[in-house]
Amino acid sequence: MQWNLQRILKATAFCLTAACLLLGSSYLVADEKGDKKGDDKKEAAKEEPKKEAPKKEEPKKEAPKKEEPKKEEPKKEETKPAPKKEEPKKEEPKKEEPKKPAVTVKTLVTNLESPSGIAIQDGTGHVFVASRYGVYRYDAKGKTVDLEIAGYPTDVYGKGPKYNIGPLGVAFMDKDHLVVGDGSRPDAEELVRIYKVGDKPLEKWVKEDTAVQTLGPIKAGDKSAKGEGNFYGVAVGDGAIFITCNGDDTKGWVAKSVIKEGKAGPLEPSIATKEATNVDAPVAITFSLDGKELVIGQMGEVNVAGDSLLTFYDPKTGKLTKSLKTGLSDIAGLAYSPKTKKLYATDFSWVDATKGGLFELKIDGDKVTAEKVISLDKPAAIAFDKEGNLYLTVFGTQGKDPEKSPGSLAVIKAGL
Repeated sequence: MQWNLQRILKATAFCLTAACLLLGSSYLVADEKGDKKGDDKKEAAKEEPKKEAPKKEEPKKEAPKKEEPKKEEPKKEETKPAPKKEEPKKEEPKKEEPKKPAVTVKTLVTNLESPSGIAIQDGTGHVFVASRYGVYRYDAKGKTVDLEIAGYPTDVYGKGPKYNIGPLGVAFMDKDHLVVGDGSRPDAEELVRIYKVGDKPLEKWVKEDTAVQTLGPIKAGDKSAKGEGNFYGVAVGDGAIFITCNGDDTKGWVAKSVIKEGKAGPLEPSIATKEATNVDAPVAITFSLDGKELVIGQMGEVNVAGDSLLTFYDPKTGKLTKSLKTGLSDIAGLAYSPKTKKLYATDFSWVDATKGGLFELKIDGDKVTAEKVISLDKPAAIAFDKEGNLYLTVFGTQGKDPEKSPGSLAVIKAGL
């Protein structure tokens, strides 16, 4: 009786062990289908060979007093912890960052018609802007805009589209004297005026004929077959005033007025840029940072794309020292950053306004790369202040309201 009981108990233990093994196998499969957590469950991820459930063995009859041999449970293959496989790094698809403009343009003054020249007054930092109806003063600190000089007639410039224009180029001869190049009259009648301006806006604007000095006109003659006009660009340096002209297209004159004892001398044709470069229309003008070179943007024909040149002259002799193709269509503004020393240009782009904008001009030997900084709708003049803020004028496109002019004065904060 005792022997039979022992046999029954052992058989029962064996059956329980087999059942546990079966249940354990089912658990691993289910876990493989679920979440895999921890190293022990990684083994379940491997495809195991199908295990046949161990057959239940009938308990063997053993002779009395013989020790039953220990039943070896089926050996589980010891699974060494799998070496941590470094899963190949999944390269996340590179999210293309939305292209952000390198700069932000902040509009300061709106409702200007054909705004062109910009000049910044030393000491006050006031920005003087020429537009069709006159010259305005913008105070960046007080955020005010006042009309300073007005009463100009008007002229028309351009070939589809055409613009009504007034005074064009402006520059300071010294802190208190503003040079204004006119564009409001016919060629051969245009004038260059010099006005005395103070540190504060005038209580009432003055008429354009109240200048302290008037230069010109440059009439038709031996040097200019038609006479000169549209004095778009003004630059002061090397003891003189230099002004780009539009008149005799066979010459492409830059006029010059020598300054002596604080007074400007006669305005005379000085540099025949068309003869030097074979490209029309000198427009934008500035001095190199060291003041040794006169830098001129040769606009070219307004109905021809990509013909603008960047040119350099000796201001003393008027000799062309370098002429470089830019790929731009109509260079209208030039300025060097006082902080980064980089040269920037605006492209008005008459043929295709969508291609206009502000460009950095990178010069490498005899090659220029024009790298677009930001698109602008018919940009004109540019000027940096001492802090490196860039002021610019934009003609813009006329909207549905004919009473509202599309032009503006804007600024790009220091950083260019």
